[in-house]
Amino acid sequence: MAKISKKKKAAIFVDGECELWYFQMMRRNENAINLDLLPKLPRKKKLFDLYKEVRNSASDYDLVIWIVDLDKIIEEEKSKKKDGKNPKEEFLRYYKDLEKLKNVKVIVSNPCLEYWLLLHFQYTAKPFTDCNEANQLLKKHLTDYDKSEKYFVKNDLYKKIKGNQQTAVKNAKKLGEFSSDSFDSSICEMYKLFDSDEKVNILTALK
Repeated sequence: MAKISKKKKAAIFVDGECELWYFQMMRRNENAINLDLLPKLPRKKKLFDLYKEVRNSASDYDLVIWIVDLDKIIEEEKSKKKDGKNPKEEFLRYYKDLEKLKNVKVIVSNPCLEYWLLLHFQYTAKPFTDCNEANQLLKKHLTDYDKSEKYFVKNDLYKKIKGNQQTAVKNAKKLGEFSSDSFDSSICEMYKLFDSDEKVNILTALK
């Protein structure tokens, strides 16, 4: 009797609506039916809660990806109380712990998703003080850009800029990989999801 091959399953964890909408469109355009987007309803969560959800999901999926925007961690760092937790150090602890799990990958961007979108059109390694700066540069290429479900989903932003995807991969790779120094520089590891040279490539991983 022929052995029935089991299709691999993957999950992407996001903590923002824009990321959810972007990956919804990626899943639809690439027919990635074995990809779950979690949490089902992204809402502001503590870093620890997201980390625990990611870690606990490792036993349920062949590949688990956690998308992290450093601008939120840096913002928390600036507003933390004197004797409060250090968000940067907290994240680095979780990052190092998850590195021990072979099927879990943390994908880091500094400052945010809009930087990945921008890299579809131009290369820049300029340090951004916040996501708004990346938005302003992005709007030079996507003049109607809007952080809304209508723009990402009804407009199908993924499909609209997919022709520039390998340009974005090439530009993002030049920035290097995340390290403890990345809080002070621009970085975008989103390319790993779409680069044929990467094991974490989401489309290859689901085959």
